[in-house]
Amino acid sequence: MPTKAELYAQMADKVATQLTGSWQEWAGFLTTASRLYKYPFHEQ
Repeated sequence: MPTKAELYAQMADKVATQLTGSWQEWAGFLTTASRLYKYPFHEQ
């Protein structure tokens, strides 16, 4: 059974692959990140 750290690493790899799989996905992520960068975490 994988540890929590291994599960999180797998999840991060999967998301990174999805985000960088196409320029549309990457551009969408950047658009969202640029809108949220100025807010504290609890206000997002």
